[in-house]
Amino acid sequence: MTTIKINRIDYKNFKGLKNFSLELEEKNAVVSGVNGSGKTTLADGLLWLLFGKDSRGAKLNPKPLNERNEEILGLEPTVEAKLIIDGESVTLRRVQEEKWTNPKGQLEKVRGSDTTKYFINTVPAKEKEWKEYLAGLGDETTLQILADSAFFMRLPWKTRREILVNTTDLTDDSIINGDPELTELPSILDGHTVEDTRKILASQKKEIKRQIDGVPARIQEVTDMKAKQEEAIGDLDKSELQMSVLETQAEISDLEGKLDVLKSGDASLNYQTELSQEQLKLSEAERQYIADTNLQTQTLQEDVMDKQTEVNDLRRKKMGAEAVVLGIEDTIKSLTDKKAELLAEYKKYKDTTFDDHRATCPTCGQSLPEDKVQQMVSDFNKRKSDFLEKNIASGKALKEELTTLENDKAMAESRLLEVTGQLDKAQSSLDLINNELVQTQSGISPFKETAKAKKIQAEIDLINQKIQTASSDTSEAEMDLRNQIDGLRAVMADLQAKYQSFEQLSSFDERINQLKAEDKRLKDQNQDVERKLWMLDEFTRKKVAALEESINSKFGLVRWKLFNILKNGGLEEVCEATYNGIEYGTSLNTGARINCDLDIVNTLGKEFGIQMPVFVDNTESVTKLHEVEAQTVDLRVGTTKKLKVEVAE
Repeated sequence: MTTIKINRIDYKNFKGLKNFSLELEEKNAVVSGVNGSGKTTLADGLLWLLFGKDSRGAKLNPKPLNERNEEILGLEPTVEAKLIIDGESVTLRRVQEEKWTNPKGQLEKVRGSDTTKYFINTVPAKEKEWKEYLAGLGDETTLQILADSAFFMRLPWKTRREILVNTTDLTDDSIINGDPELTELPSILDGHTVEDTRKILASQKKEIKRQIDGVPARIQEVTDMKAKQEEAIGDLDKSELQMSVLETQAEISDLEGKLDVLKSGDASLNYQTELSQEQLKLSEAERQYIADTNLQTQTLQEDVMDKQTEVNDLRRKKMGAEAVVLGIEDTIKSLTDKKAELLAEYKKYKDTTFDDHRATCPTCGQSLPEDKVQQMVSDFNKRKSDFLEKNIASGKALKEELTTLENDKAMAESRLLEVTGQLDKAQSSLDLINNELVQTQSGISPFKETAKAKKIQAEIDLINQKIQTASSDTSEAEMDLRNQIDGLRAVMADLQAKYQSFEQLSSFDERINQLKAEDKRLKDQNQDVERKLWMLDEFTRKKVAALEESINSKFGLVRWKLFNILKNGGLEEVCEATYNGIEYGTSLNTGARINCDLDIVNTLGKEFGIQMPVFVDNTESVTKLHEVEAQTVDLRVGTTKKLKVEVAE
């Protein structure tokens, strides 16, 4: 722990202090005086000595001003502090000097930029050496936080939050690894952030719900088709229909047998064997021709299947990319609405003014004392300023977040455009291969048009002519049998069509069962997605509790709210200090704020390992100051025009 205490600080020509010494001898002190007597200047002096800034962290020009608010030339603002650092005495001095030059050709000197001189234990130091020495004590922000009790709460909320979170070693991984209920979470996240995973799951849930909603209509469609088929079948019995098919087939076979007997008895018998051989030869040639042509198109058919698989995969990727873009757009809309609400609040409170009626006692009707009215006005302005400051900070934060989301959206849209381009390219390639396959197939002539087929067919035709010539005596009988056979074959075709209707009923039942199985699978998927979303919500709740508990355990008075849990289960980062349930930046009174500031300084000093002298302004508003381990200088409004210093015993 590095301990720094003030032994003595000398102010010379520094703002409104012409020559003033603050002798503390490492003890606590109370400095009082009327408003404008220079109390805050004492705190500004220490911070200007160290960093060239005032107690609000702004760059400070310490030159004294005259009654016209103009710099008084010829004076050199100087602050010298004798500090006790870890028991060793160190003297630091900073001097701002005017720089005048005589430009060539001019009689009068011209003032340039002022220069700053630094001294460490009376030894002159360069600015770099000065900063290196201070960096050995602590970084600039840390020392400012510890030297001015109200400095931390004036920092942007994101900076405050980062400092607080850095005081704990909790991480998402440590929270997950320390909770058996969250062991599955890393596999669910799969390298994504919690919020991105939530968007992915929400998109999946939406798509699954869409598919589930469509299943009943698909089942009803198949059910209606089955009902129409059953209506067409009517009172037909499947077994009776099958028996009719067998009986008709038997009749056809009987007539064909009679026809064969009739044909075998005429002079054409000698040509039948020759005809059968040629017909077999024609069938074999046709089979070989079909096998050869199928081999030509096999490779193209395989290419079509491969390219179709690629197109289907890219379509799924495109759906996923579209879901991400929609999720980001929803978030942008929500934040834009919130930003509009902040702007409306800003406009509303910006124009509010102090109610002059409050300067009158509501009981007796007399005007309140001037100092009390001034205090009421000051408190009102402070509350208004704090509210507007917080409102602006929130608006800027939303703007930054919207900018980030717009960038995310641009990246997501770029990814969608990329996948769409890949899909279009793959689809075009698939169309080209399909066209090539169709052209190849269309370029293959039917077997009957080939030279070989024509040659064999010519032989068959010649044999048939010979048979016809030799069969003139039995042609009428054969014609009668053939007509009977053709009639029965027509009946057979009708019976087979009706029998096929029964087979279609089975296919309808199978399809309905498939759809019911798909409905169950989708509902199981939906239940799994909901389980994963619940686990994300559970992690969110536990992370908020663990992080806030870890940080709040370090503070005595202040309690920090670091997250807002949104309606969709996501987290919104915030940094709100509260005391007894009252927000620091809105309704907390001045006294409570000061004690909260001291609690913050005390806790962060322990975390940083540094004790700095801390200036506490407006302590007249506090009945009892919160105790801190560091040296304190209380600044309070008093009745004396000159500063009154009371050093503790």
